Amino acid sequence: MIPFLIVFGVIALLVTAYCVVHVFNRRRNRAAQVEGFLHNQGDAAARQFRYGFFPSSHNGCGWIAAYNACRILGDDVPPADIISDFERYGAVLFGLFGTLPAALTHFFRKRGYRADSSGKRERFDEMARSSAASILWYWHGRGAHFIAVEPGEDGFVGYNVFSDTKRPIALGDSVQAFLKKRNYHAPRLIAVKKEASDHDERATA
Repeated sequence: MIPFLIVFGVIALLVTAYCVVHVFNRRRNRAAQVEGFLHNQGDAAARQFRYGFFPSSHNGCGWIAAYNACRILGDDVPPADIISDFERYGAVLFGLFGTLPAALTHFFRKRGYRADSSGKRERFDEMARSSAASILWYWHGRGAHFIAVEPGEDGFVGYNVFSDTKRPIALGDSVQAFLKKRNYHAPRLIAVKKEASDHDERATA
């Protein structure tokens, strides 16, 4: 009984602290300034934002991918609003392990976009080419990562792809080939379009 009470007490303390941090983060993040795309979550522009208990250099790739996708779509959403939304509905273990992919799908659908999600690699290129912006989630050697993807005449470009980049990164003509070349595993693509759809509530397996 006593160990249970201790565990319950620790969880209650963490939840209470997280709620306080959420309020603090929203105030702090609203005061932070950023212009244009975020190309590297380790840069000062991204580090100034807090996500859960951590600086965004540690766990911010999810909200950064959503922010960059919004920029591609021409939707000027303050980072503070995206972070606040994900802290309530998508942060994994108070942000320790980043963001649930489903939280990004929910975020865009809530804003009136069509957001189709798939884990089938063979569909990624078609989905990404036919969408204004996409978000790609995958596992690499040290964990999971989100990037925003934009289609173009010369192929796809990605935002916040690597830890030392200062600009968009050319991914080539195929998202699927990019994943294979980098040996990234268990990917999922969220394709975002401006028009709404009757199928918004369904995600493709």
